[in-house]
Amino acid sequence: MLGDFLEISLSCRDILASIDFYRKLGFVEAPAREAWNHPYTVVTDGRLYIGLHAREAMPPALSFALPELRSHLPALEAMGIEFAYCNIELHRFNEVGFPDPDGGLVALLEARTYSPVHHTHVQASLCGYFLEYRLPVRDPTATLSFWEQLGLIATPEEDGQPAQISWGGINLTLEAMRPGAKPALVFANTDLEVAEAVLEMRGLVAQDDPNGLKVMTPEGLTLLLQPEN
Repeated sequence: MLGDFLEISLSCRDILASIDFYRKLGFVEAPAREAWNHPYTVVTDGRLYIGLHAREAMPPALSFALPELRSHLPALEAMGIEFAYCNIELHRFNEVGFPDPDGGLVALLEARTYSPVHHTHVQASLCGYFLEYRLPVRDPTATLSFWEQLGLIATPEEDGQPAQISWGGINLTLEAMRPGAKPALVFANTDLEVAEAVLEMRGLVAQDDPNGLKVMTPEGLTLLLQPEN
């Protein structure tokens, strides 16, 4: 229903500052095509792809590439999906977006917007091995139902394990909404002490967290570095 997972799309006020931030973490840029009128680039650690969009502020989006996008719109509308934007025109890069139940966006794009970078061509970032995108949710049951009807694989909470949603290229873990909670990109890190020292040396602020280290991105996401099990 959604196509191939593409990227986590973020709006940024200063795209050059954002690029510099991710470079300091060890991310590299993927070759991007000119799909939009606004400046755009993609940074990656070989597993995680983050699209940086210098445009008006929008919530973080899970973006998917879905060929023949126009033909899929009736089925989405029949499911009760209401589009936040719908740009389907001749001679334009087609895209639509709609809200998820928890304040984020789902973006569907007509085609890929960058060339993937094979993970063997990228050195490990300071963050470590990307595990999951952790989402604060209001109602886990409703959120699971939302993603499941779109074709993603949903696993309810069981035996103390949080509810999860998966699709090729992305794993989502749902946690209960709490005041000030933000979406987080979670990594397994082999040596948090070394990571913290290098982050400080490169001018990046890492905060202690009960589960490891926490770094805030310029776009307002949390990077959570956890010790590798």
